[in-house]
This record gives sequence, C-alpha cells and structure tokens, in this order.
Amino acid sequence: MDAERFKVPIELLSKRCDPESFDFETTSEVPPLEGMIGQQRAFSAMELALNIREPGFNLFISGPPGTGRNTALKVCVERAAIQKTVPPDWGYVHNFQDPSQPIPLSLPCGQMRILAADMNELIDTVSRDVPQVFESDEYTERMEVVMKSLEVRRQEKTAAMEKAAAEAGFALRQTHAGISSVPLKNGQLLSTEDFAAMPQEEQASIRQRASDLQHLINRTLADIRRLGKTAVEDAREVDREIVSFTLSPIIDELQEKYADFPEVVAYFDRVEADMVEHLDKFKPRDAVANPFVLPTPDEDSFLRYRVNDLIDNTECDFAPIVFEHNPTYYNLFGRIDYQARMGMLNTNHTMIKGGAIHEANGGYLILQAHELLANPMSWQTLKRTLQSREIRIENMGEHFIPIPSSTLRPKPIPVDAKVIIIGTPDILHLLRSFDQDFARYFKVNAEFDTQIDRTPEHEAKYAAFLSAQHHNRHLRPFHKTAVAKIIEYSSRLAEDQEKLTTRFMRLSDIVTEANHWADSAGQGIVAGEHVAKAIEQRRYRVSMTQDRVRELIEDGTIRISTQGEVIGQVNGLAILTIGEASFGKPSRITARVSLGRGQFVNVERETQLSGKIHDKGFMVLTGYLQGKYGYDKPLSLNASISFEQSYTEVDGDSASSTELYALLSAISEIPIDQGVAVTGSVNQNGEVQAVGGVSQKIEGFFDVCKAKGLTSRQGVIVPRDNLRHLTLDDEVIEAVQQNRFHVFGVSTIDEGLEVLTRVPAGEQLEGGDYPEGTIHYKVEQRLRKFAQSARKFAQAGGQQEN
Repeated sequence: MDAERFKVPIELLSKRCDPESFDFETTSEVPPLEGMIGQQRAFSAMELALNIREPGFNLFISGPPGTGRNTALKVCVERAAIQKTVPPDWGYVHNFQDPSQPIPLSLPCGQMRILAADMNELIDTVSRDVPQVFESDEYTERMEVVMKSLEVRRQEKTAAMEKAAAEAGFALRQTHAGISSVPLKNGQLLSTEDFAAMPQEEQASIRQRASDLQHLINRTLADIRRLGKTAVEDAREVDREIVSFTLSPIIDELQEKYADFPEVVAYFDRVEADMVEHLDKFKPRDAVANPFVLPTPDEDSFLRYRVNDLIDNTECDFAPIVFEHNPTYYNLFGRIDYQARMGMLNTNHTMIKGGAIHEANGGYLILQAHELLANPMSWQTLKRTLQSREIRIENMGEHFIPIPSSTLRPKPIPVDAKVIIIGTPDILHLLRSFDQDFARYFKVNAEFDTQIDRTPEHEAKYAAFLSAQHHNRHLRPFHKTAVAKIIEYSSRLAEDQEKLTTRFMRLSDIVTEANHWADSAGQGIVAGEHVAKAIEQRRYRVSMTQDRVRELIEDGTIRISTQGEVIGQVNGLAILTIGEASFGKPSRITARVSLGRGQFVNVERETQLSGKIHDKGFMVLTGYLQGKYGYDKPLSLNASISFEQSYTEVDGDSASSTELYALLSAISEIPIDQGVAVTGSVNQNGEVQAVGGVSQKIEGFFDVCKAKGLTSRQGVIVPRDNLRHLTLDDEVIEAVQQNRFHVFGVSTIDEGLEVLTRVPAGEQLEGGDYPEGTIHYKVEQRLRKFAQSARKFAQAGGQQEN
C-alpha cells in the first residue's frame, strides 16, 4: 500500500517569514511600537470598566503572565486618568466631642498641607503670645482687682459675723475644726465651771443664742466660699478674655481664608472654644521643674490641635494610579500606630496612617490577585469597602482581642476608587465559582489571549516591538532576518502557523540573548543567526533531561524500536514537561488479546497510573470497537493495553489512536512498522482528532531516530487537523526534504492503519463484509473465530456439566 498520499508537503511543515517582505533593513528605520499588539477584546473591556462610573464596575484582568497585561493596563489607565481631575486631599483632626473618633476633613488638592501648616503656625503663635499676656501688667492689675474685691467682701462678711457674735455675747475662735463661738460674761470668757454654776434658765438662753449664732456662722462661711468660687470664675473669665483677645483675631483670619469650606470653618470654632476652655495650657510653667515629677505621657500639650494631613495629592497631575504590589491589610487600608511611654501604649489622631486605597481615592488601585488573596483579611475587607463605599481604618488585631479595649476608631472616609485586579484565568474561575460576592463588585473581565492572528499588519507591529526594544533598552538594531526569525519563533510558541504569541516576556528574553550573541560576535546589528543561536542555546540549557532520556533509549535501557515490524506494538508520543523543559518523548504501547467475554483492560487505570482524560480516551476506543465489529456478534475476546516502562501517571487522550492501532494489529495479527510513531486522539466513529504539542512530539521522535540511525522509512503520524500547528525545526524539515524522515497527516483510523502496516484498511461492502486481504477483514475474521471458539467452549462445558 502506498503511503505517499498521506505525506505532508514540505511547505506545510512550518510557515516561514520572508525577510524580503519587510520594507526596511534594520529596526532603526522602524518607529517604536506604541501600545500593544492585538488584544482588542481586552482593550474594549478595560475602556468600559475604566470609564463607567457606576458602582460595581471594577475590573478583573485575566491572562497568563507575560502577555502584556500590566503594560496594556498602564496605557489604558493613564489614558483614563488624564481625563479626570486631581482628587481632594484628606486629613484627620481631633474630635473635641468624642476624642476616640477623629474626624476626616477634605480639601482641594494641596490645601490639606496648607491647613496643617496654618494650624502649626496658630499653635506656635498662641503658645508664644498668650503666656506673655498672662505675665503682663494689665493681666496682673485685673487679677488684683478681682482678688481685692474678694478680700473686701470676705472682710465685710467676717466683720458682720463678729458683730453679730458680740451682740449675742459671744467671742469667735478659729480652731482646726473651723470657727466656734465662746460665751462672754462681763467681757470675759465664760469658764465651764461658771457656766455650770448658772441657773438652768440662763444656761438654756446661752445655748439658744449659741445655736442661732452657729447657724449665722455657717451661713457666713458658705457665703465666703461662694465668694471664693465667684472670684475664681471671675478670674477665669479674665483668663478667657485674655486668651480670646489674642486668639480671636487669628481664628477670624483663618476662617476668612477657608470661608469656602464650612467644615473647616466649624472646626476653627471648635478649636477656639477648646483653647479657651483649656487655657491652663497657655499659662507659664514653674521656672524650676521638680526633678522628682515624671513628665506627662503627652509631651506636646497642643497635639490635639494639629492636623494629620493623611493624603496629599500635590504631586499628582491627574487622577492617582496606585500599584500596590504587597497588598497586606495595613498596606491597603491603613493603620493606627502606637507609641510606648512610661510602660503604656498611647496613640492619637496624628498617628493614623493611610493605605493604598486612601492614595488611590478618586483614581485607580491596581492589585495582583495571588498577592491579594494570600494576605489574611485583605480580600474580605476590600469587598466590605466596595460595598459600603467608605474606608474604615481599624487595626487588624482588634478583631481578635477577646476583651474590648479603648482605642481610636476614626470616622470613615468616602471612597471613589476603581479597583483593578490582575490574575490568571484559574484564579478568575475560582473566584467566580466559590465567592458569590465577586460578580457583584467586579462586573467587567478583560481577558488577555495568548495568541493573535498572524497577519502582515501584526508582523509589522512585531518589527515595531523590536524597534521599541532596542530604543528603550539600548540594544542593537535588529536586521530584518532577525525580525523574521522572531516571528517564526513566535508562531512556534503559539503552536500555530497562523497565529503569533502574545507572551512578550519570553520574546523579550530571546531578544536580550540575541543581542548578547551579536555583542559577543562583535556585530553592530542583531541578525537572524544571532536569534537562532539564542533559541538554540535556550533549548540547550534546559534539555539535560531530554538528553538523558534519549541516551537511555539509545543504549536500550528504555526500549523503543525504530526499525522492523511487530504485531500489537506502536510507538506513541507524549509531551514530558520538567521545569522549563518541555519535549516529545516516545513510549512503547503494546496490546495483547485472548479469548474472553469482551473485557478491555487498561493496565494504567488498573494500577491507578491513569488520569481521567486518558480513561475517557480508552473508553472511546472500546466504543469504536463495539460499534465497528460488534453489530452482528459478541466481541468474545479479552484485551489488555499497556504503556511499557511507564512509571508515572498517564493522562490526556492523545494516545487513544495509538492504543487502537496496537489493538487492531494484535487482533488482525498484522505487524506495525516500528519506524513510524503516532499521536492523535480518536472518536467513536474512528475519526482522528487534533492534539497538542505536535511539533515537539515529531522532533522528539526524530531525535531518537537520528540517534539510532535514520533509515528513510521513519516518520510520525499526526492528525490532519494539526497540520496548521506544525512549526518544525529546520533540521527536521531538511530531513523530510531529503526523504530521510516523513510526516504523515491522517483524518481517520483507516488512513493511519494503511501508513503503519502498508496494508489497506478496507471499506465495508454492501453486505457488511470487508474485502479480503484488508485489515478490517482480518479483524472481522479473527473476531468471528473468537466467537466460534467461545461458543464451542461453552457447549463443551455444558455437556460436561450434564
């Protein structure tokens, strides 16, 4: 049977890029790329999310790393941010009604810093000027008037009391218990003996007069105490007038300056009232400090009047863009610091620190999903913030303290920030599946593709991308041959002749290495040969495992035949990935059949070395056999299929066609050419379906064949649907061109059988039979023999039982 008709033409083994198709010699003639290549779908989603102002339209950007997600986002965010005005500043001030709840203030950009400076100047002014007023002659005179008035009125009360006592016949005495009255007789103090010798009526009269006098004394002393309180209040009123006289003009000036901001004006009123109420802060301290008295915990007695300028947007030219690469709870939502003094932890409103979301308020906050979800409480708190649309600053430990403690609880700040999270498709899937709130707060998903169409327009943009690389990173210019090699390598990374990869990080690495090899060669430009060497060296660095596997195959430790014919044995191809290394590895697949009851054994599954997808492929294989040959008879055979010398889990369905070829060979007893390896999945109708990694699989088997000796009969069967995915190395293409190696493309199992056995598969005739000499005919005949043998065996067994 001629297999030539299934050979893949040379031009389909890879899609070359002709350097002569470019209208430049080097990228120094090409304007650098601005923006991104492709990704229109993602750009559309980003522009929608960034420009819509309704709540919940935050953005999740999904895509594999290295696809330009961050670069594209930066372009879109800057474009949107320029259209928005700079947001206001935010600060915290002391709450005079409830010091535990500092009050947020908002001012236009740059004004919060000025307010803080004005308050510091106010403090400096009053702390300097007011104490001087307390030391002035005017203050002393006014206080002397108050004290003299108090003394005069006190003396008047005392004189009236003494007069009343004298008229009642008593003298007043000052004792440690207070003022007491002593009766007089003939101007002399009455002794106890004389009082006892008096008649009862006179004693009663003295006692009555003493009682009345004591009530008078008590009333007089109460009046004197009230006079003292009045004097104290009068003195305090003098102090208030003194402080207000100095403070009011300054406060009035500040209120006039901030007249457009009612909250600030009201704050100044509260400041003035509090300063007057706490005027003792302004009085001069004792000239000599007591060395035995410890300083107060709050050394700044005017700290309550200072402004915490939390967020200052002075340096912003447009809406802020904040990239928070370490989104811990405190980095995102701020914190309240504490200071240890005298064995105690103290805090105040000036020790409130803002987080990234404060800095991004009015703009854009950009987070990495894996970092955000890895930090405790960050994700849950972010959702609460988006729900309430306000930022609350709370220390994380307060949520876990069993006994409530006194601390600051700053009043929340309204938030209007667009939150953007960058993550992988896997994280997006997990959030959608397991977090019911995710869709409520992140309504837009910008998905970055790993591929774009390979069109002349995109190839030209690749040249612009390389131009940007050598301009921005000060690399050598790239010759058009280097540009062509990069484009071909991009298609290989995309595993599609009609696509280009968007994993620009990997391309940037090749660009850097190619520039290095050009530098090592003393060349002023990067040519195609330098790019080829960079690709070759990168592959060499990670190919140690591949070389070891090839050596084991070459010395026979791993048994892979590349010559001869064997019944029930096929070389299957798989992709082995270890770290950065990914290569095609051949595996021997064998099938054995015997008389039985239609049982098909997957050795890998029985030993729990088979993945679910491989199990599915094996069950599809059995479905093909039953539908193809079991329509008029039972399949009276047992079959087992095994991956020989395989000690790790096998998954994927790319070996299902290989397993089927081995099984059909074992049943028909037609040998299979061991020089031809196979990849491809199969459906129940016998159609061969596309699989991944076909180029690596072909190259992996080619390396083995080359190591063991090329015979010009060797090759690989791939699904015809995979032909557009072929991006083979030059060495393999050259071998195919010289007819030393072959690539076959098939669409059905029948076509693959013809390539492997050089025997026609056979088409079913009208009566259901197959032409003699074909594979299906021999399979059919063998299965009928199995069925007959099974029937005879059953009959013989039945007679013995009788």
